[in-house]
This record gives sequence, C-alpha cells and structure tokens, in this order.
Amino acid sequence: MAISVDNTYITPYSTDAVDFSADKVSAQIQQAETDEETLDACRQFEAYMIQQMYKNMERTAKVFSDDDDDSSNQYIEMFSDTYLEDIANKMVYNGQGLGIAEQLYDSIKKQNS
Repeated sequence: MAISVDNTYITPYSTDAVDFSADKVSAQIQQAETDEETLDACRQFEAYMIQQMYKNMERTAKVFSDDDDDSSNQYIEMFSDTYLEDIANKMVYNGQGLGIAEQLYDSIKKQNS
C-alpha cells in the first residue's frame, strides 16, 4: 500500500528505509565524541537523502521510458545503487550537497549548548 503526499507516493519500504537511516544517524550522533564525528554523521545522512532522491528520479524516468526489454538493463540496475551512493557521497563531501548536513549539525550544536 502506498501513501500519497502531494502527488508523491511513498511505499512502506521507503518509509522503513528512511526510519532506519534516521535511527542509524541518531545513534552515530549520540555516540560521536567529537564535532568532526557529528558533522560526518550529518554528512552521511545528507548523502543518504540525496541517494534516495536520485533513486526516485531514476524510477520516474523508467516509467516514461519506451524500453520494455528488462534484460538489457539488468547489469546497469545491478550496480545503480552503488553508483548513486558514490555520487551522493562525493557531492556532500566535496561541498556540492544541499546544505542539509550543515543545517542539521548547527541544530545539534545549538541543542547541546
């Protein structure tokens, strides 16, 4: 069963994955002993969010594709998750992310002050 939010469909799997990621980041933040570890956890969370955004864009593009031959795309799909994860990590760690990590980090620092 999918949930519609502003014409965006979220499956139970995707919300579970986001919950898992949020739990993982929360644990990393709570266990962080330095500011660098906290910022790194925030960057990992932003990279995960960007990766999910790209996955959804890819799924949307496939809906409008005329290519019905799934066998030709089998190998590409096998590595797409790793590829998208790498792109998202490079964006965030090279300062080309969305700024989510910095905002989250600043919020955490204010709460801990």
